[in-house]
Amino acid sequence: MKKHLLRSGIAPLLSLFALSLTGYSQSASTTVPTTEEAVKLPEFTVSTSAGDPYHVEDALSLARVAGALIDTPVSINVIPKELIQDLGANAAYEAARYMPGISNGRGAGTNGGIQERFNFRGFESETRTVDNFSMTLIPAINTTIDTFEPLFVERVELVMGPDAVLNPTGTPGGSINIVSKSPLYIQQGSAQLEAGNYSAQKVAVDVTGPIPMFGNNKLAYRFMATDQDTRTYIPGHYKKADVAVEFEYKFSEANKITFKYFGVDFQAFGNASAPNDNGWLIYDPVNSIMGRTLPSQPTTPGITYNGTNGMDTASSTQERTNTAQLVYTGSIFDLISMRLGGQFYEHHNVGNSADPSTTTNAEVFNEATGQVIGLKANVFNPMAVPITWAWGSTFNDMYQVENDYAANFHFAGISLQPVTGWSVQHDYQPVNHSSSFVMPPANLFAGDYSVPRPPLSTFTPKTSTKVEDTQTQLYGITKWGFFQDHFFADVGAVREWAYVQTYNFTPPNFTTPAPGAASLPLRAYKDSTFLSGLIKPTDYISLYYTFSSNASVSAFNPTPTTTVPLWSQGRSNEFGIKTEWFDHRLSINADHFQMAQNNVISQNPAAFSSPVPVPGTVLTSNTSVGYELSVEGGLTKSLSVIASATSMKYRDFEGRPARNIPDGLASLLVNYHVNSGALKGFSIFAAESFSGKSPGENPENDATTGTAFTSTGAPTQPGYYIAAWHVTNAGGAYSWSRYRVSLNVDNVLNQKFGWEPASRLTVAPYPGITFRLTTTISF
Repeated sequence: MKKHLLRSGIAPLLSLFALSLTGYSQSASTTVPTTEEAVKLPEFTVSTSAGDPYHVEDALSLARVAGALIDTPVSINVIPKELIQDLGANAAYEAARYMPGISNGRGAGTNGGIQERFNFRGFESETRTVDNFSMTLIPAINTTIDTFEPLFVERVELVMGPDAVLNPTGTPGGSINIVSKSPLYIQQGSAQLEAGNYSAQKVAVDVTGPIPMFGNNKLAYRFMATDQDTRTYIPGHYKKADVAVEFEYKFSEANKITFKYFGVDFQAFGNASAPNDNGWLIYDPVNSIMGRTLPSQPTTPGITYNGTNGMDTASSTQERTNTAQLVYTGSIFDLISMRLGGQFYEHHNVGNSADPSTTTNAEVFNEATGQVIGLKANVFNPMAVPITWAWGSTFNDMYQVENDYAANFHFAGISLQPVTGWSVQHDYQPVNHSSSFVMPPANLFAGDYSVPRPPLSTFTPKTSTKVEDTQTQLYGITKWGFFQDHFFADVGAVREWAYVQTYNFTPPNFTTPAPGAASLPLRAYKDSTFLSGLIKPTDYISLYYTFSSNASVSAFNPTPTTTVPLWSQGRSNEFGIKTEWFDHRLSINADHFQMAQNNVISQNPAAFSSPVPVPGTVLTSNTSVGYELSVEGGLTKSLSVIASATSMKYRDFEGRPARNIPDGLASLLVNYHVNSGALKGFSIFAAESFSGKSPGENPENDATTGTAFTSTGAPTQPGYYIAAWHVTNAGGAYSWSRYRVSLNVDNVLNQKFGWEPASRLTVAPYPGITFRLTTTISF
């Protein structure tokens, strides 16, 4: 399979590269028209607006080519590097939380940014691309736990809604596309030192420029590296080392080839090693039943706000990734822009942690209403909490090839921008293991739990699998412009083919395939569409409607012995208005979205009330409906603002809300920067982020039926909610000559509250007041 993929990918790659060089030869000897009628070719890169540091005018995430945001008929929120720098962000979430429709996924940001897992309009997503290449592992539809180093980031584009072109395997809520920094042909560099109480202790360097021996600015390089070893607010610490090595060679201004390598070595220890299991247990027979709201600090005996709470202090996790990209961009006969690239991505994770992972707080339901009315007595004993050590090793190899073509045409007052392309993503997961060991129970009143891990040879094997997955994409999207580009219509279609083969192996040696281990291969294809209309009454206002969809492949088991390939498709209807103010320095946008994800595998409530046998599972839909408002850019030349508000309802087919998904979000960030006078170079900001009340758990299984329905078929309800919360952040910076000093203070008021609930076994504490002092020297 792998060899066939490489052969099939290399042949067109070489032929198209040769064709592009032919186009380069043509452009090198042909005089390009300089009249106003000359048509500018589409670009696969974007530029940053200089009108205001927080306002960006273009994005490339809709169809992999740059386009003005006011002409783009979907919500794309852009985080520029200036905002990341001002916030001193360790992870993209620390800046993304100020954007509409974005909330924290489970585990996001709690340890200085383990996992770039966001909720997009209620849909939890781990969909991530870097420079248009997918970092989403298929068929699991997840990504690695390490974050992409902010120092390497030029900008982050948050695409709201399904985008089958950018990331065909993503969830329908949205996806994150990171645009990394590239080599520059002007020599420059910087060194950075960061210190603070939590998530700090970091050194960084960024150097770029031309390589003189090649002359005429043909070849440039960039080298970036960071090293961090820091405490976390929850007990523990992490180490993270990142390196980026880049080269770019220009055949001409329009034809270049770029190589980028990113390497990450991430290690976390103690509670920081388990982002979904590092909080406090929820066993409170008064505050955690009947849909009540938890208090801001734990009430369970033996549990403390940011204590170890039963997790073994020797717990750890290790993540290593290597990513290599090679991309050629150029023109063919001065008529077509072309991008041809490939990526190799290697990932290895070892999880090695012990925590209270056994259910200790089973619920009692009202069989008629599904409401949690109590917790089983004498189950939770704080002096003898069951502890399980879990060990797992996961490998992933990913190969990708992408090829895109774009052009601009104008005739009879009509503009036309067609974009088409194809991609192949092949994931190979060699045999991955997991095993566990039942540890001595923990006494939560006896201090930290520190019991050495037994030898792995004594662990009980749990699973061992091997997966091979190939996903192929063919897409085309065309933007039509009419009436001097005062009306745009976009029409696009994507076809995806998927092949998935899974193998399961038998304990204890995991070398003998289990009976039926080689499941029937899943072979399927699915079509997605994109349709939109956008009206521009003036150059500063646009109104639009868009229908878009995407799909991800999974498997449905209608019977215990039957496996059926299944596409879960996301669909979105979005209505919006975008406006630009003060000569494109400020944008004010609003939208209304109606989203659904079909073919969600759910339990069948009729199975508990039907007099005849019916299937135990059914295919249902989850929906999200809401409104968003955003303001980004400069109110004056010295005052920048980012503000957003979101009202939405994400519900399952029974109308139930989902864990960690609020119905309301709001944020405000104001930055004042002095541009002249004695204080030139000084800036100060204040920010507030708000999240509404959200369920602390998904509907849990009723002990009587073992499902999310009672014996009478009533849907079970979340037993508890976490309270609405808000947090205040502030900071400032001063730049002079080659130096910059900045101070960032998160959670200025040192508020304490639970956030990111994962279940009754863990609600993460929000980190207390956190400060980071950063000094940067440019050279």
